[in-house]
Parts: sequence; structure tokens; C-alpha cells
Amino acid sequence: MNSNLKQFVNGFASQGVREIKLKDLLNLRKPEQATREIRTTFPPVTIGSVTLVDQIVLLCLDELVAPSYILEIGTFQGFTTRLLARNSAAHLIYSVDLPPTDTKLIDTLDAVRILRDGSYNDDHLRDIQNRSGEVYLKDLTVDEMKRVRLIKADSTSLDFTAEFASIEFAFIDGGHGYDIVRSDTENVLRVMKHGVIVWHDFSSGIHSDVTRYLSDRAIENRIFHVQGSLCAFQLVGC
Repeated sequence: MNSNLKQFVNGFASQGVREIKLKDLLNLRKPEQATREIRTTFPPVTIGSVTLVDQIVLLCLDELVAPSYILEIGTFQGFTTRLLARNSAAHLIYSVDLPPTDTKLIDTLDAVRILRDGSYNDDHLRDIQNRSGEVYLKDLTVDEMKRVRLIKADSTSLDFTAEFASIEFAFIDGGHGYDIVRSDTENVLRVMKHGVIVWHDFSSGIHSDVTRYLSDRAIENRIFHVQGSLCAFQLVGC
């Protein structure tokens, strides 16, 4: 792990949610990485995707932590999985999501409710995934796909200690209810001694439970939210 990142995080004496700028992370990178190129596509405009700023946050933290094993909770259509497979030097990238089903969760779509109701929004995204699958993984190379492990399971009932030996980078973007986010976080901590946890949808107007959970967690931990993004993160074991 980059010593600059540790020093930056440990420079905040008190616990709480700390607002930082993307520039703060970029300034921690090694000078020789300044001209590094990344491979990505234009961010999808569909709901449930990551923005370009989110992508830079993820890739910057991946570079600073240099994980061997990455865990993503919430594959959806595979956009973030693809981003990591094409840019991270990690040995393996695990991505967990629910098994596909033919059961439709929403019969009549309510466009207004999608933007207001977190549970309804998650059901809508689940319906999209059941129809499309991991479309963003279809053109990965054979070598890139060898580094990806798709796990079809409920993350809240999965035995993390049996499934994963050790994780240094986790991206939590599955179910957005308070208890699910808490369960995913606690499960990740069972297999992470050192590394970073990144949560998506912090400060989201739809998935307010993510913000509520991290605000509660920040009472005893230092959580960092990157302004202009939906990403919040915490270093573990530093």
C-alpha cells in the first residue's frame, strides 16, 4: 500500500465522515504514474451505473493500495468488473451478485418511484440484470476473463471465509438497504486484514440507507467521501 495514502488518512485525528477532493487522492500517486493511461468506456446513462468520477476514484485507490485480490459486491451488468479487469494489476477479481431468475419483480414501471424509493430502484435494477446479464464482460479478452470470478449467490448468506482467502480491495454496491450494507461490510472485514473498502451510493438521494449506515459507522471510524462522486472509502489495518 502506498505510504502517502496511509499518511494522508492518519493525518485526520478524529473519527467521522471526511469530505475530500478527488485532487487529494490524485496527489498521493507516485510521480512516475502521472502519465499512466487507463482503459474505459463512456459511462452508461442508465440508472445504477458509476460515473466517470467514480471510475477515477476506484482506479486511483486500486493503484494506491495495489491489491492482489479484489471483491466486488453487486456485479449488475459488469461495467465496474470490466473497468477493474482492464486496469487493475490484481491477480483475481471476484464479483458477487444474485443468481439470475425468470421472475419479474416489477410488472408496471413507475419512473417517478424509481428515483425516490431505494428498494423499488433495486428491484428495477435486478429486472434489468435478469434480462441483460453481464453485457460489459462479453468482449473481454480470454486473459482478462481468466482473472474474473463471477459468484452467483446472496452476499448476506455467503460464507466469505470459505469463499475468499484474503481480500485487499472491496467495492460494495449490492443491495442498498441498511442491514444489507452492514452485512456486506461485516463480511468483508472477516477476510480483510489490510486494504480498502469502497462503498457506492454515499450521498445518493435514492439510496439514503448507505449514507445513514456509513454515518453511523463513522462514529468509530474514519470514512472519506470524495466530493463529486458517490464513493466513500475506509482504510483497514493501517
